[in-house]
Amino acid sequence: MKKKIDKQALKESIIKGPGHGHICHPAQLPDLTRRELLLGGTYMAGFLMASQFLPGARALGAGLYPPQRRLVWINMSGGWDILEITDPKPSSTSGIDMMYDWGAAQTLAGGTDRIGRWLTNTAAMGQDVVVVRGLNMGTTSHDAGPVYMDTGVLSNSGNVNAASIPAIVASESSATIPIIQLNGGMNTKIDRGLLSPVSVVRAQNLNLYRSMYPESSDALEQKMLVLNYLNSSIERARARTGEHDRLNAVASAHSKIQTQFSENVGSKLELTNDDRSPFTVNAPMTVNNGMRDSFALSLKLLKNNLVTCLNLGVGGFDTHAGQERSMQPIVESFDYLLGRFVAELRAANQLDNTLIVIYSDFGRTPKVNNSAGRDHWPVGGALMVGGGILGGRAVGVTDDNLRTVSINRETGAEEPGGSFTLSPSNLGGAVLELTLGATYTTTYRTYLESIPALTRLKTS
Repeated sequence: MKKKIDKQALKESIIKGPGHGHICHPAQLPDLTRRELLLGGTYMAGFLMASQFLPGARALGAGLYPPQRRLVWINMSGGWDILEITDPKPSSTSGIDMMYDWGAAQTLAGGTDRIGRWLTNTAAMGQDVVVVRGLNMGTTSHDAGPVYMDTGVLSNSGNVNAASIPAIVASESSATIPIIQLNGGMNTKIDRGLLSPVSVVRAQNLNLYRSMYPESSDALEQKMLVLNYLNSSIERARARTGEHDRLNAVASAHSKIQTQFSENVGSKLELTNDDRSPFTVNAPMTVNNGMRDSFALSLKLLKNNLVTCLNLGVGGFDTHAGQERSMQPIVESFDYLLGRFVAELRAANQLDNTLIVIYSDFGRTPKVNNSAGRDHWPVGGALMVGGGILGGRAVGVTDDNLRTVSINRETGAEEPGGSFTLSPSNLGGAVLELTLGATYTTTYRTYLESIPALTRLKTS
């Protein structure tokens, strides 16, 4: 039998704070004042006002540059071997010790460019993949490299006064959850000159966020009653005092939370076996369950249109010994998960509005060391998938010694005698152009220079 809601008890709960201190007498509940709304210590008022702790907390309203595409930002932590990922070279290449057969490298479907031998599923994506080569890193530091990729700003210390690319995109979003950082994601820099503030839902806090949502129809009804009481009080306060920024902030937060409760957002932050099932069919034995769940939750959030940016990653690339033995299971597992992720987005007709960027700290040396491994190398690479970009091609070039060479900004091909080399700043600028539009970088982020070769779309 359905439990009857004690409305008087509910009223009592509204007017008590965590220490059960009343903010008004029960008889005054229908007429909460503006001051009480703004300064009161009730649970739900706190829930509304402390909106930075809620999924989707951000500046009120949409940004000036609402995202045109969602962004999935994937960090392959440790410095991957670009010879095995983005830039395989033939065995005859000078100066490069080989640990693999060039003939085993994968050819992008419908094209001639090659990627690493263990990226079978990625190669099959063909026209949805752009291979980015020859990123001039200027560093081999685990502090500076990933931050350079993440922000487009190089600093030897890794400390920069610039927001990360996913934080910038999320700050312009009005999505329920602008940005979520899952296992392996970079520590997103959100307090560095953003036009609008944005908070990050982090993997370690997911249980806290889920607990804020009603788990039963009774709990939902009670919370909606609380919200309705507060809304009535907001309107009465407005009638007496007129418009006020903080009062408007409470009203906006109230509306957003009410929508999240009524649409059962909490359940969409939980994974079921059905959610995991696309990532278990014929999965390699080496697939890590935590990484599988990160991809499964990412897919669920995207399919439900709850999120603008997802930040996740894979570790294990910082190896200086037994390179082949160490890398193969990691790359094959990731390739499988990425392949399933992209296939599901494509089937849901959501791949062209979702840009996936995969990057690492830097590359690995062309020479093999005495431990059958490769060491840090100041040239990197990346992969761009989906987002409606024209794929099946490579942008950027390295020479026979795996060094960056000058390229043409329009084509991405080598330009002998040129002076432009590709860098993480160009990749970051391209991502912002694809997500927020070309005028965003020229107006607010002039240090991030996009190039046409990285932003060419299938329809252009």
